[in-house]
Amino acid sequence: MKAGSKKNSLQPSITVICDNYTTRSDLTASWGFSCLIRHGGKNILFDTGGDGIVLAENMSTLGIDPASIDLLMISHQHWDHTGGIYHILNAKHKITVCVPSSFSAHFKADIKRYGVELVEIAEECEIIPGFYSTGDLEGAIREQAAFLQTPAGTVVVTGCAHPGVVRIAKIAKSVLPGEELALVMGGFHLLFDWDADILKTINQFKAMGVRFAAASHCSGERARQLFAHEYQDHFISLGAGSVITMKDLQ
Repeated sequence: MKAGSKKNSLQPSITVICDNYTTRSDLTASWGFSCLIRHGGKNILFDTGGDGIVLAENMSTLGIDPASIDLLMISHQHWDHTGGIYHILNAKHKITVCVPSSFSAHFKADIKRYGVELVEIAEECEIIPGFYSTGDLEGAIREQAAFLQTPAGTVVVTGCAHPGVVRIAKIAKSVLPGEELALVMGGFHLLFDWDADILKTINQFKAMGVRFAAASHCSGERARQLFAHEYQDHFISLGAGSVITMKDLQ
């Protein structure tokens, strides 16, 4: 299903808007991450990339209207995840914005000027039916990740996974214990890890039953290579323009 398509619009899907990589020549690759999560009839923007111009141009090319966003969720307060936020806020006032409670008072006050409904996330919680936050997790950088309940199983979406991508996946599994982990995707923050550490992460994914893996953004090229080798056809090579539907996770 292409972004913007009404076919099976109530079925969950994820469209990558900004990433270090791109899957289409008409989209721009740029350091950072942003994706559109369609879930429960809602359009959820997870992170906004590092460059508002890139976000705006890629959204336009993908046929995604910024005014159609129902919920904006920011994983952590780094420029490569917040850089495009004002493109969204200028297009749609009074949007709901979910941020970790540890975000700076300055950041919170600044976006409140746009009339947003600011939701500060502290603990793991269900934000809308079937769509969850891990809560504001401690780590080298405080961060939240998203996970959603889908017909294919639990899908986990990370910005950079500074608190640990395995830890994040375990939280999703603990909240939805009866669901398989269908996919863990996004930035895994393995850019500076040795092969042995990356392989340990891969083995932990497999032990948890993670069916598909999609390492991107700050995961590092070596991590992408090792995940691709170990997961074979169950590795999804993400980039701007990637669209993941439930059929892709069978």
